[in-house]
Amino acid sequence: MNDKLLHIYDWLSTHRRWLWSGLTIVLIPLIVLALTLRYNEDIMDFLPLEDEDREALKEFQSRQSAAQIVVIVEGGDESLREEAIEELVIGNGLLDISTDPSEQLRNLYAQLPYYIEEEKYEKLDSLFTAEAIRTALERDKRILATPGTGFLATAIQSDPLGLMDLSAFSAQQVPNRSYAFITSPYGSTETQRNTALLDSLNGQLSIVHSQFPELSLRLIGAPVIAVENARRIKLDSLICIALSLVLIVALLAYAFPRRRDLWLIVLSVSFGWLTGMAVLRIFTPTVSAMVLGIGSVLIGIAVNYPLHLLVHQRYTRSVRQTLEEVLSPLVVGNITTVGAFLALLPLKATAMQHLGIFAAAMLVGTIVFCIFVLPHLMSAQPTPLREIKLPRENLRMGNHELGKGTLVVTGLLGLFLVLSPLFCSPKPLFNPNPSSINYMTAQQRADIAFFDSVANPMRQVADHANRAERWTAYWQTHDAEAVIGMIENEAAQVGFKRGVFAPFYQMMRGWKPAKSFDFSRLTQGLSDNFDYIGIACSLIVFLFLWLSFRSLKVALIAFVPMMLSWVWIVAIMQIFGLQFNIVNIILATFIFGQGDDYTIFIVEGLLYERRTGQTILPQYKQSIMLSALIMLIGIGILVFAVHPAMHSLGVVTLIGMSVVLLMAVTIPPFLFRFIKAI
Repeated sequence: MNDKLLHIYDWLSTHRRWLWSGLTIVLIPLIVLALTLRYNEDIMDFLPLEDEDREALKEFQSRQSAAQIVVIVEGGDESLREEAIEELVIGNGLLDISTDPSEQLRNLYAQLPYYIEEEKYEKLDSLFTAEAIRTALERDKRILATPGTGFLATAIQSDPLGLMDLSAFSAQQVPNRSYAFITSPYGSTETQRNTALLDSLNGQLSIVHSQFPELSLRLIGAPVIAVENARRIKLDSLICIALSLVLIVALLAYAFPRRRDLWLIVLSVSFGWLTGMAVLRIFTPTVSAMVLGIGSVLIGIAVNYPLHLLVHQRYTRSVRQTLEEVLSPLVVGNITTVGAFLALLPLKATAMQHLGIFAAAMLVGTIVFCIFVLPHLMSAQPTPLREIKLPRENLRMGNHELGKGTLVVTGLLGLFLVLSPLFCSPKPLFNPNPSSINYMTAQQRADIAFFDSVANPMRQVADHANRAERWTAYWQTHDAEAVIGMIENEAAQVGFKRGVFAPFYQMMRGWKPAKSFDFSRLTQGLSDNFDYIGIACSLIVFLFLWLSFRSLKVALIAFVPMMLSWVWIVAIMQIFGLQFNIVNIILATFIFGQGDDYTIFIVEGLLYERRTGQTILPQYKQSIMLSALIMLIGIGILVFAVHPAMHSLGVVTLIGMSVVLLMAVTIPPFLFRFIKAI
């Protein structure tokens, strides 16, 4: 393979016009495709949804309750709160603002069978008698005659016999609090339009608060949470990316005195990024913005390719020699890393699939540019590479033969044995709950929990599917029309109008449960994805290593550091109580991809030195260290992010990259000598 690629390099060296013409022809469609890619900010794309779940999600998002914004007014007396809400209504004449909680109760009672436990069915027959019905309806009439309980008319219409205890709703009421309800015309996931809507509402709330300073006014609801998450992600991304760019540019500017080298690195990675977006556009017109945000961590992998070429050039006589010595580890590392990311494609989570496509295409695009274009842009006379130093430690790893220190390796292996029990700990390492990585204040979490308990009973009931089947089965063996006739007769005698309980009758005659998420299945699916990613990445990387090196021993030397790294990473996370989630789980593939790149370069350096007798390992270690510093800066900076999902990316990166770097520079040299000795 090396000979063929070098032959192409030689031919292009004498046919530059063909090179630049071909590059221009390729760039045009890539740019066009990339510019037509559209973005959304829906975190649900990271969930492994079956077709049934997607239908349920679509139905839920189409419901009025899913798009509802609740205005919470606290403090003062009831008349003052009502006056404040009236001012809000006047100030937002174009929006439908209601203070009637009937919609919430209607949503609650539309799912009544979910609240009926098995023990209740043993008493239903006794409730469906003329005497019991008369008693229940007289109680309903007394409730409606009590001042301030008129809003319960909806509940009584849907459940006149009290199959669900009204205290379940009453207990949730908070004193000195009133509500107003607004339905967003844009649904719950159109964050761009909802942002403008919420800005307008918050402005109006400020005006109302200035008129009623003793009151507290705030907004809650799915659209509010979605907008706040989008804003936080954008702000964190802007701050962290800006800071990391400054630090990375400063590091590269120090390491590479000539600015031309910096531009070559930027060109290489930019071509890869453009390729990734263009290929992704072929597969989908819309992608989650978080995919590209998380995909920015791929810059740390992609930058390896031009970095290795430019660093290694300082130790060779020509660009061709540089290419000849670096081609093999570059290509092998690229293949294994691309394979690891392609392992994401079988997952059912749309965002994971898109990330796999984007990552694979970006890395392939970068390596293609580095092999066929970059060598023709590199100077024949490179400037010396500055050593990178910290106050008490020379980070030029070529000066530290850690792998030759038996004591160091023995210590690492000893720690491995100590940490292994933590790797096998029954304590869950993966948190499948999507809400755990939502950005919310403590007050918002409390408000959401309150309204969820009223408006979304499916989340409160684990076996809702069984309860739905139990309700349907009951009315298949009982005469619903006879019960309805008794209720109508008794209602007329108590004083209720005929047909007033129609919602309850409809539920008895043929209740159709709303499509809902099976959270237990979703949780299992996320856990299965977590296990699959670890196993699939390991197998893919090991098989590619075996095929590339054509030696089981060498493949094991390259693979063992990654296996040890994974045990260390899991154990350290267990010690500090950290967990993977639906976002940072992606770093499992990233850590494998970056770790195998480092290990492959070390192993290739060892093989080259044994084959030629020439020292090349220090050069490889220098580029590895520079790459690792870029990675730790580029992604580790996310530990300063406020959004939980992005913060977790930074924490896992700091742990993962530190461990894989340590293992890569110590274990392979030791194993290489150990296996050779036996």
